[in-house]
Amino acid sequence: MKEFQNILFVSQGLPENRDSIEQALTLAKRNHASLMGLIVSPALPHNMVDYQQAYRQSLLNTLTAEIEQVQHSLADDADLPMAIEIACGDKPALKIIECVQTHHRDLLVKQAEPLNDGSEGFKALDMKLLRKCPCPVWLHRPNTKPTNHKRIAVAIDPVVESDEAQQLAIHLLTVAHAIANNCDSRLHIISCWQYELESYLRHHSWIQIDDEKLNAEIEATRLHHRQQLDALIDSAAIGEDIIVHHINGRADDEIPQCVNILEIDILVMGTIARSGIKGLVMGNTAENILQSLKCSLVALKPNGFVSPIDKS
Repeated sequence: MKEFQNILFVSQGLPENRDSIEQALTLAKRNHASLMGLIVSPALPHNMVDYQQAYRQSLLNTLTAEIEQVQHSLADDADLPMAIEIACGDKPALKIIECVQTHHRDLLVKQAEPLNDGSEGFKALDMKLLRKCPCPVWLHRPNTKPTNHKRIAVAIDPVVESDEAQQLAIHLLTVAHAIANNCDSRLHIISCWQYELESYLRHHSWIQIDDEKLNAEIEATRLHHRQQLDALIDSAAIGEDIIVHHINGRADDEIPQCVNILEIDILVMGTIARSGIKGLVMGNTAENILQSLKCSLVALKPNGFVSPIDKS
């Protein structure tokens, strides 16, 4: 992951923040990258302006103490310098994205907002970042597993219709493989295929299609999809230390289920299929997958993605 050289860590003052701080520090040290912090928090009411300086200092002191504790626990000879900025007020997503743009950050690391018991997916702020942040977003969820026991997966759609889509798929594979290597873990590759008309053609009383012929069509679809997947994996040149899960079914149903069954800790996936369109939101499939996840997420966008938040 040498491509990530300018990392931004975002704090909302959430509980169990230390785990995500450790993730950001470890990434920065392994990649010899610069690391800066941003604290986003609500502003004090106007009638408490006299406490503004003390409020901002308390936010800074709290995060600085957490960073020092984590750096000490990592038992590293040299602490990584980390400049910290504070942005108080409403519209935290806007402030975070403006910071990414101003400081030319190429990776955003943030603790995912905590979910209620039994809930899945990501809350509003995190979803805004996934849709609109111009750089990759790593939404971290606290995990008691040691790093070398974490399971890493990447979700891939090998049916690409443009060079841009192919580049994104290869990028997903290489980034996920690098994360897996850092975790001393084999990479799980999840890809879903389906013959969309199977149920209709097999069960419609007015269409008499021979089962053998239909089965042959379905098998041809499976083989073609697998060939495209294998070709992408070869193009990514990520070696053989991988496990491929080639699943028959809808991606938005099967990927979250597979992630749960495999007890995946970090999922890498693309969130937007096309670039160059300002304000483009994610497609339904990506939205549905994201709203069914309980693990950490690394979300990439295609080269040339244009954020709808324009700082110029």
